[in-house]
Amino acid sequence: MHLATLHQYTFPLATLLTLIIAEKSFGSPDPGNKSKVPGSWSPPEFDESLPNNITVMEGESVSLPCVVYKLRGRSVSWIRQRDLHVISANELTFISDDRFKVNIDNATSSYTLEVTTALRNDSGVYECQVNTRPKLSRPVVLAVQVPAASIPGPRELFIRSGSTLVLTCTALLHPDAVSQVDWLHNQTKLSIAGPRSGVSIHTEKAGQLLSSKLSVAKVAARDAGNYSCQPDSVHPASATVFIVDEELPAAMHHDNAGSSSRQPLGSLSQVAVNINVALLASTNHNLAISYSVCVYSLL
Repeated sequence: MHLATLHQYTFPLATLLTLIIAEKSFGSPDPGNKSKVPGSWSPPEFDESLPNNITVMEGESVSLPCVVYKLRGRSVSWIRQRDLHVISANELTFISDDRFKVNIDNATSSYTLEVTTALRNDSGVYECQVNTRPKLSRPVVLAVQVPAASIPGPRELFIRSGSTLVLTCTALLHPDAVSQVDWLHNQTKLSIAGPRSGVSIHTEKAGQLLSSKLSVAKVAARDAGNYSCQPDSVHPASATVFIVDEELPAAMHHDNAGSSSRQPLGSLSQVAVNINVALLASTNHNLAISYSVCVYSLL
């Protein structure tokens, strides 16, 4: 066939291919199309029954769901809202962080953004977006929680000499974390078999919630200092313990209305301290004492 003759068929052939693609994209219902009339046009629709607020622990993997019906050949993108970074467009990925990928299931019109080993700074809003005019988008909020231990109560405790110190530590753990808690006193690990007698540690786990209780009997001056609990794969928590000889000092006054109402006396400065002390009296009765006190010290 001559070149001139071949050229005659080039334009009609391209036109025919275009019509075939258009008919395939817009005339035939896609698997997720809810339209009952083939060939009728209606805008794409998101599956709003899917969750749009997702919370995970740091280190876990997470999937952000997005299902779009009646796409008719349009592309679906994932956008990170905080910096408007385009993570993906259909099966193409535009992010250097290989923890992000998109899993596409054409049978269900599903475009799931998957994040492995989620980090705290991954928290934010992610948009599943369809390239229509005006654009259609569905936000999904991701919250990545950092596991952290907590010792309820104030950070500073005043304990009477000879009584029993009781500290409780709680933490939300990663599902794969070990149910183990280390208690440290001034950076030295405490143990029921250690040189300090009278130490007991009781730890239990219910689901992802871990609880550990430390008891130190007959405290003395040597037991003062920093106490910290360190669960597995969790940021530790700490409290400072002061050992008070005999009764609480006379300079500590009960003040339920708050210590801010008191004024400095002469050359004394006033410091407000909240105390929540768990004591075990010598009569073996539990005695819970809560103080809001003022400590006076010379300038």
